[in-house]
Amino acid sequence: MSLESLTDNSHSAADVATQPTKAARGPFVAGVDLGGTKLLAGIADSTGRLMVRRSEPTLHGGNGRVIQQIATLVCQLMSECGVADDALSQLVIGVPGVVSPQTGLASLSPNLALPQDQPLATLVRAELNAPVAVENDVNLSAFGEAKAGVGKDLESLAFVSFGTGVGMGLVIDGKLIRGAEGRAGEIGYVPVGAEPHRDAPHSENGLYEDAVGTAGIKRRFLKPDETVADLFARAEAGDAPSQAAIAAIAADAATGIASIHALVDPAVTVIGGGIGSHPRFISYLIKSVGPLLPFPCRIEPSLFGAEAGLMGALMFAAKLSNENQN
Repeated sequence: MSLESLTDNSHSAADVATQPTKAARGPFVAGVDLGGTKLLAGIADSTGRLMVRRSEPTLHGGNGRVIQQIATLVCQLMSECGVADDALSQLVIGVPGVVSPQTGLASLSPNLALPQDQPLATLVRAELNAPVAVENDVNLSAFGEAKAGVGKDLESLAFVSFGTGVGMGLVIDGKLIRGAEGRAGEIGYVPVGAEPHRDAPHSENGLYEDAVGTAGIKRRFLKPDETVADLFARAEAGDAPSQAAIAAIAADAATGIASIHALVDPAVTVIGGGIGSHPRFISYLIKSVGPLLPFPCRIEPSLFGAEAGLMGALMFAAKLSNENQN
């Protein structure tokens, strides 16, 4: 399966979603980007081309609602493409949390309640009767950008997502770096600030995330009824205090990016996420990183934007499918 063909520039993901093609012969792969607010799923055919995708609000609550939602949505998309039930060779699900390499259980996911007694992959596999793998969502974004995005043909890449939470994925020599317990890239826990020993024990999601994640931004710069989108909209309209607030957020974010380059020295750091996708934020971020290090750093916006997690999931599914067939 061609990973590169997933990024055929002749059609956007939205275009393909409204124009599903007649299914080619299998195998087929599926990808799911599971977030606390939205679930995004897609199907790719045997050439690696995205055939159809759809998003819908994530279902919360007990009784395995989100598990059934994933299985139902994937089956619906397969039906739309004419894919037989037994033609799905691999599903990959991206989740906003740490996935243990030993147990497959997901943790550190404050915005999404995931099963703690059984691996998500096992539960979804029982519904679909197909191979299922679960991976950290930012890791998948990094994998997709490394294979066919900004980092294509580069030996190393870091992907940092700034949004509701903050996370990092790292790819070196084509391989995801997960760490011993799957916690590599949990950059939100970097102990920044003047009194990290005092403040860290009282932080729910980490001091770095407290400074540059959505909750921290709202606490520092917004009124209770305002959103981060409101802040960026005012900045684009020329509001000087809003522009100064974004510059301050970017300056705090720059400490994490500088740390990544000092410790890992990636060829490029790709910035994504709901906050990271704003050009103004990236521009301020690049300017703020410069004075922190005595060497240049390449920082780029994500090529896939909001689709980065889904595209990475499909590419990783293609990789696993190829390995299983060879």
